[in-house]
Amino acid sequence: MPDEALTADDGASAQDVAEADSLDDSTPGEGSQQAGGTGGWRVDGPWDAEEVDDPADGGRRVDLGGMWLAGRQGVDLQVQVDQNTGSVEGVTLVTGESGLEIRPFAAPRTMGIWEEVREELTQSLQQQGAQVQPGDGPFGPEVRALLPVQLPDGQQGVQPLRFLGVDGPRWFLRGVVSGRASVEPGAAADLEAIFRDVVVVRGKDPMAPREPLPLRLPPQATPPEAADADEQPAQELPQLPERGPEITETR
Repeated sequence: MPDEALTADDGASAQDVAEADSLDDSTPGEGSQQAGGTGGWRVDGPWDAEEVDDPADGGRRVDLGGMWLAGRQGVDLQVQVDQNTGSVEGVTLVTGESGLEIRPFAAPRTMGIWEEVREELTQSLQQQGAQVQPGDGPFGPEVRALLPVQLPDGQQGVQPLRFLGVDGPRWFLRGVVSGRASVEPGAAADLEAIFRDVVVVRGKDPMAPREPLPLRLPPQATPPEAADADEQPAQELPQLPERGPEITETR
């Protein structure tokens, strides 16, 4: 499953980055309060690294750089690595017939970006012929879609997807649920619990809004060259838009 990059405009200047990402440790921005304060969707996670005493939680969570991720019994962790650069481009959790791709991004200090991204995503999916409808889930507003795909036998079918989003202090966490968990609430419980338990490590470096937070392989991960050559690639998902309506697939 390739990365669905949610990047800033290519023309973002150093001043744009500095203004959008200015730090004020003593006074949280409005977006941080909405994302992390009482009454928000993030009251019980996902978490910011500053909100937990031990991101590893005694070894329960795995260090992936831009986020700490806890697994569950029966849930496999798959890390997508660019074979040319060795950089981690995505993390997917798979259980049974369901999957959850998770990726953290930078966001402005004073506002969230999920509302804007939802609108762009809806337009982009509709342009691909997808049936799209807004929904409310355990993390607040989400986007649900039936995306036209070509099945292995050559027939046309649809792939159900749920796009989750959570705004945090200077970060945005995106989740894409596929398979049974996207249409059967009971099948999504384990994956949603993992998503809620994520700890995002934003860091203090200035970053352009929508720039992916850097990820890395966990220490115990199998190197890409040692992976099973017979492993089937995961179903590709649409790329999330930058600022416009276009969607392109990264291969």
